[in-house]
Amino acid sequence: MMKNSPLILVLVLTFFTINIQTTNAQEKRLNSSPPAFRTFFSKFKTAVERSDKTAVASITSFPFRYGFDAGDEGTMSRSQFIKGFSRIFGRSPGKFFTEKKPLFTKDRANYTVSTEDAAHLTFVRKGSGFTFTSYIVES
Repeated sequence: MMKNSPLILVLVLTFFTINIQTTNAQEKRLNSSPPAFRTFFSKFKTAVERSDKTAVASITSFPFRYGFDAGDEGTMSRSQFIKGFSRIFGRSPGKFFTEKKPLFTKDRANYTVSTEDAAHLTFVRKGSGFTFTSYIVES
């Protein structure tokens, strides 16, 4: 029985580590996200609402990943992103963010904001700021 003790210990520690990581990735509200991210997201949201494609593109990482629907997924270059801006944010980007307190998840370096219509906007910390890296809609 003593021979299995190290194995059992490793399994228990692995389970404990996975449980902590899962707990850390639980969804919260955006107002509970780190202050630096809230500041960035506020600027991002303002640029989107003003339909300032160039400003949004300047804080976006390329190639940009998207997933609009099953079979309609891929990447966009900067010019494709600017051209397809309304495909992501709609014809009235000022109305894109309707929720006061959207869901927020942080998983390692990824910061994800989820809307009530199952859209997930993912950002990554880059230096002292953040970049917009993907827009995925759940089917």
